[in-house]
Amino acid sequence: MLRTMFAALLLSLAAAPAIAADTARASGVLVVRAGPGDYYPAIGKLRKNERVAVASCTRESRWCLIDQLDSGPSGWVPGSYLVGSAAKNAVTPYQFSFDPLDPLGFHPHH
Repeated sequence: MLRTMFAALLLSLAAAPAIAADTARASGVLVVRAGPGDYYPAIGKLRKNERVAVASCTRESRWCLIDQLDSGPSGWVPGSYLVGSAAKNAVTPYQFSFDPLDPLGFHPHH
């Protein structure tokens, strides 16, 4: 019994950082858009300090796809206005500082 309770406690502690890492907050009032860019139509707004779940980001976190935790519309917001680098880093595609297929630079690129 004690072993089961200890295992459950460890699992809950291990899951806590993962849950916290998925959220970010708006640093100001943000327009939620239908796609990753200013040219997509506005579909909603985020209030300042509103917490959101970050589902995905474009390269360099320029735009992030968010799910509003208060049942507002899901959509895209500028990543630079979301506070929560752990959430953005977890879903942003990695950008290599070198060519992973030619790490030593033997084949110059044009």
